Amino acid sequence: MDWRLDRLQSQARRAAGWTTTALGFTIPIWVVADSILVVLFVVCWAASGEWRKRIRRITANPVAISALLLFGWLLLGTLWGMGSLEERLLALKKYADLLLIPLLISMVSDVQERNRAISALAASLVATLALSLVLSLGVLPTGGVIGCDSSNPCVFKKHTTHNVLMAFGALLFGVLAWKSRGRWIGWGWGLASCLAVGNVLLMVQGRTGYVVLAGLAILAFHMALGWRGILAAIVALSVSFSIAYQVSSSFHERVNLALSGVTQWNPKVAVVDDAVGWRLEYFYHTAEIIQDHPLIGVGTGGFVQAYRARTEQAGLTGLDVPPHPHNQYLFILAQVGIVGLGLLLWLFVQQWRSTRLAGDAPYGLLARGLVVTIAIGCFFNPFLVDHTEKLFYCLFSGLMYSRIDSQAGTKT
Repeated sequence: MDWRLDRLQSQARRAAGWTTTALGFTIPIWVVADSILVVLFVVCWAASGEWRKRIRRITANPVAISALLLFGWLLLGTLWGMGSLEERLLALKKYADLLLIPLLISMVSDVQERNRAISALAASLVATLALSLVLSLGVLPTGGVIGCDSSNPCVFKKHTTHNVLMAFGALLFGVLAWKSRGRWIGWGWGLASCLAVGNVLLMVQGRTGYVVLAGLAILAFHMALGWRGILAAIVALSVSFSIAYQVSSSFHERVNLALSGVTQWNPKVAVVDDAVGWRLEYFYHTAEIIQDHPLIGVGTGGFVQAYRARTEQAGLTGLDVPPHPHNQYLFILAQVGIVGLGLLLWLFVQQWRSTRLAGDAPYGLLARGLVVTIAIGCFFNPFLVDHTEKLFYCLFSGLMYSRIDSQAGTKT
């Protein structure tokens, strides 16, 4: 009987590894498959046993502990505040993917499993890039998975998500070119990286992707050249963004709209049809909520009720009540206060400090690039509740840091 149980656990463990590979491919393209695969992974994790070893791996891993602390505080946040029971449970459900980080870490994915998942993500992003380039030529019909057009050639996802993933893809393709042993394969990945940069800057209209790409460029230059690399990155980015501003009507228009939205915004006047103005409006009223509830916030799931009450109290009618303020840091602060924000930042710090244990130099760059992508994106979007971004972050956080304890010398 014991050998049958061992065999079942071994097969479940192997299936969990292949599930992470499949997730690496589906995250940029297919939401329904993501949800099915996450459930399948949890089932395989539960069936694969080794509970004591897994608990030791989690407790020995600073990234896993940090993710658990953040989720635990969000769970406690459902005990207070203004949200209804349904709103609190829905908000907690959106943050539940954070638990994938300790679950993946507890399984100690080997190098082969991690490489498979990274290769699957790269393949998915290459397919997305190719379709986007073809769409920009106006030869693909729109509709279905292609919700944009040739003037804004995003595929599978909206332009904000497309550009964020493609900005990370530019770094990923560069890392694969760095690690490639074959000359022509390396040149191919290098070309893909350059095309991804062009796709972000010149074609697709996601402004968050512009900023993420700039952050990743500074990171890559810094890791390659040290502190001198930051100066080199600033020069390279200044030239690249200036060229993009001159030659790309999409980039030119998006930058001008952002500047116009900032200069024309008035906190006393309701914003009409201006994405930047709406964000500033949300930031302003969310900051007032935080000022009234700085320590523990209005509770997990209590943001909408608190925002509505705040605007009504101020006598402002006709204002849009958003589900979130389009800023993850303000969203966390408003819901669970300064403690919650501190735990989120601590998670990022632990990931940054632990990247030297995530693998060789290329993997270290990729791991830090993951942190930079999400940390920057959280200034403009709630990336820990947006489906694609949070799943991308949690899956690859778990995979990139799952071998920290074993590489540090802890027996598992």
